[in-house]
Amino acid sequence: MDGSDGVLWPVRRNFNATFSCVSVLDSIPHAIADGPRERRHGIRWWLLAVAVGAVLLAGYLVAAGLIALVMATAGSAQFDPLAVLVAALPGWLALHQTALKITDAPLSILPLLPTALVMLLIAAASAWVARRSRLRRPDQAWPLITAMGLVHAFVGAAIAVVLDGPVNAVPVDAFLSCGLVATIASAAGVANRCGLIYLVWERVEAEVWSGLRLGLLALAALVAAGGVVLLAGICLSAPEMVAALARLGSTAGDAIGATLSSLLYLPNAVVAGWSFAAGTGLSIGRLEVQPLHVAPGPVPDLPLLALLPTHDSAAWWAIVLGLPLVVGLLVGTAARRVPGSLARRLLAVGVAAAVAAMGTLLLAHVGGGDLGNGPFGQVTLRPVALAAATLCWVAIPAAAVTWLAGPDLDDELGADQADAADEAPPKDDATGDPSDAAASDVADDTETGADETTDVDGDRADAPADDNAPDADALELDDLAPEIPHAREAAESEPSRSKPAEIDPTEFDGDLTGDDRR
Repeated sequence: MDGSDGVLWPVRRNFNATFSCVSVLDSIPHAIADGPRERRHGIRWWLLAVAVGAVLLAGYLVAAGLIALVMATAGSAQFDPLAVLVAALPGWLALHQTALKITDAPLSILPLLPTALVMLLIAAASAWVARRSRLRRPDQAWPLITAMGLVHAFVGAAIAVVLDGPVNAVPVDAFLSCGLVATIASAAGVANRCGLIYLVWERVEAEVWSGLRLGLLALAALVAAGGVVLLAGICLSAPEMVAALARLGSTAGDAIGATLSSLLYLPNAVVAGWSFAAGTGLSIGRLEVQPLHVAPGPVPDLPLLALLPTHDSAAWWAIVLGLPLVVGLLVGTAARRVPGSLARRLLAVGVAAAVAAMGTLLLAHVGGGDLGNGPFGQVTLRPVALAAATLCWVAIPAAAVTWLAGPDLDDELGADQADAADEAPPKDDATGDPSDAAASDVADDTETGADETTDVDGDRADAPADDNAPDADALELDDLAPEIPHAREAAESEPSRSKPAEIDPTEFDGDLTGDDRR
């Protein structure tokens, strides 16, 4: 044995002992590694089950509470808890916009306010599950969204199947409506955390992304315009609303029930206000209301419907047509801040108008429906005509402003300054120490809550999603040395571990396969 073999034999012995130990325990490391992961996945499914059950129970309690309030305050009705619990089943379907039939009379115009509250609840529950389960990628969000949507769909279909009485529903309609409402709400709840928004941003052009944002701005503006029309109608029709309440009955319960119904249908009235302002109008049975034309007809005796005119339109109603123009000008002003050429800004305007039109199409379709087989018939907001009018009201003024006013010079100047700052070399000063940035990152991490720091397994929430093991692709010291001051000096000051003289053969005399292995 020469000198090199005398130096390397302890290393060979250590390698052989370790290799034999791993070969004996070859099947154990997989079980050890998979155990915490399987436990974590099991707890995630439990969290999802708890969230889904809580959402279903909360929706049922909301429906039962509304029905109990109406029955308790009605003058001629007797409060029966069992009847309330049974009536809450079709009420739960109504919260999810499922069309009902009451003694063979269709009822598909349902209030949007409880539906909005239920969707907010589903979104909050989905966000809670994603936060506690440390879901951060789009592929991790799809099981949560799918589970939330399918459970609501099957529960709605099951309720529609068991309903056998004066109130019933079509199981297929219940499956589709309940599943669609829950899926949209769940996706909205986890869109930001799980990167769904980033997924869209990554796959579209910059001007398309700007158009999507402008479309959301246009939707918010047109909803505000509908609210302005509704508020003006309430102020102008206050005496008619009081008279409608007086005609309902002398008891306070009937007035409470009518007022509650009017409050629940307020979002529907906001969409109807935008339909009126856009010029397409609405119709209830034989009654047709437009800014420049009114065809009289009977309406249900409710306080909210007292806003509708039953006589010929007045000339000053045409001023409401200025609200859609304001919405288009607002979108055009915002489109001036889109960077790039005129074609890019016009493309953003077109995308925004399309988003606003599709949003109004959906809202108008959900906001209308059938109201029995009587003289009132169908309540329609003319979704297709309203979407076309919205597209024109948003696209034409916004394109005109974008074309004539040009880009926002302040934004262009700010973008040029930002590009110049990015191209400038970094300053070599005392404040450029990366340790300061690292300290600020640690301070930011300590500001998060306890539920964001650890998950149900006690692991760190900012660890990788699959496990809490460190990344195997560690950076080399030579790569870190240019970034971290004094790193290379510290590396050079370390004694080299590759010198043969520093290896002590007696260090490896212990049996590495037994208790002496460290």
